[in-house]
Amino acid sequence: MLGLGGRKTVRGIVMFVLGVTLVVGLAACAYEDEGDPLPTAANGSPGPARTLPAKDPDVLAAEARNYAELEQRLAAAPGSVLLADAGPADGPGVGFRKAATVTAAGPYTVTTACVGIPRAQIYLSQGIPGGTDYQMFEVECSGTQTQVIQLQKGYIGAQLMGRRDPTAAWTGAVAGIRITVG
Repeated sequence: MLGLGGRKTVRGIVMFVLGVTLVVGLAACAYEDEGDPLPTAANGSPGPARTLPAKDPDVLAAEARNYAELEQRLAAAPGSVLLADAGPADGPGVGFRKAATVTAAGPYTVTTACVGIPRAQIYLSQGIPGGTDYQMFEVECSGTQTQVIQLQKGYIGAQLMGRRDPTAAWTGAVAGIRITVG
């Protein structure tokens, strides 16, 4: 015999402790709303998917030539590549966004170039203690621009800002960045 209450008391206490543990555990859980409910047949279907107009074959050919020239310009950057990306500077799908991890703080060479437009803007951001450090590169497309910058350990991101006028003609213009060390 277990004493005053017997086995029923012990089972009751165990169940109470388990219940309290379950309630405390569930109270610590967070509920995250997934946004608006998905449409059903009763409340209609979503609108048509956004489509991008097809590029003219001549624009595609110009873009291919521009990418080839851009790659030649960026390939001249010496050292081991930390981050490299390129993208269209106008037309559908404009811009690029890429991230990398800096494993060793120190000087890094940033090489930027663009082909097919007069200039482009490429932003570089890096998380630092207390915030984010931003640098903007105004790229003159007449040649390749190279600059040495100091980077800290951590994540770094590069982003091409596309031309703001969505009604302007597509030209096949491209821009890119290459960050190297060594």
